[in-house]
Amino acid sequence: MKLFKGKRTAPRHAVRSTSDQKNTIVKACVRAAFFGAATSFLLLAVGAAVFATFPVPAGLTRPAASLIAGIGTAVAGAVLASGVGRQRLLCGLGCGVLAAVCLALASFVTGGLVLSDINIAMLCVLVFSGMFGGTITALRPARQLH
Repeated sequence: MKLFKGKRTAPRHAVRSTSDQKNTIVKACVRAAFFGAATSFLLLAVGAAVFATFPVPAGLTRPAASLIAGIGTAVAGAVLASGVGRQRLLCGLGCGVLAAVCLALASFVTGGLVLSDINIAMLCVLVFSGMFGGTITALRPARQLH
């Protein structure tokens, strides 16, 4: 029997192909978008019911909408970061930046993009909420990929 002194290869189960990694990332992105949007829609429905039922001052509409959008972005960032399993803060940052860009583009298309203090604050809330969502997943251990 000959002994080979060549490279040892890793077992087949330990090597992941790049297509498997891409599929995992795409699935995590779709799941994050779904859960972030579902959370936002659910909270918007609850907020609308609260504003319609109780005598809440109209000045609280914008802060409530900012809070709801921030929670939805944080959920999306957390779902994406836990689905990818690595570089969690960057996953959350990506979700936050994407949400802020979508809001800015929607405002621009409707002609309402004004860079006032409150609008810049809303964009910052979205970015930091996504980062928060990615960061809170760091408290849990990383998911083992099969």
